[in-house]
Amino acid sequence: MIPGNRLTKLWQILSLWGLVVAQMSLIFYFSSRPAGSIVLEEFPVSAPLGHLFGYFLLSVFLYRAFNRGSFDWNSKAAGSALLVGFLYALSDEIHQLFVPGRQAAIIDVVLDTVGLLIFLILIRIRTIIKR
Repeated sequence: MIPGNRLTKLWQILSLWGLVVAQMSLIFYFSSRPAGSIVLEEFPVSAPLGHLFGYFLLSVFLYRAFNRGSFDWNSKAAGSALLVGFLYALSDEIHQLFVPGRQAAIIDVVLDTVGLLIFLILIRIRTIIKR
C-alpha cells in the first residue's frame, strides 16, 4: 500500500515528466525507422518541419517539467530544457548511425535546436509583454 503523500508525489512526477518521456519516445520511434520506411515516407510533413515541431514540443514539455508545471519565465528551467533537448538531439543522431540506411546529420541537430529555441524565445517574449 502506498501512503497518500507518496502517491501524490508520484503523481506530480508522472504529470510533469510523463510528457517528456512520451515525446522522447516518439522521437526515438521515428528515428528508429530505416530509410524508405512507410512510416517516414507517409508522414504528413517534411523532415525539416518534423524536426522543428518535434523538438518544439519537447522544449514545451521539458520547460514545464523543469519549472514544476509553470509557464512563467525561469532562466534556469529554460537553460536546463535547452541543454537536455540539445543533448537528446545529439544522442538521436548518434543512434541513427546504427539504423539501416540512416545517417547522422549536423543539420538535423541544428533544426532540433532551433525547434527548442523557438518555444523558449516565445515564452520569454510572452513574459516581457506581460510586464
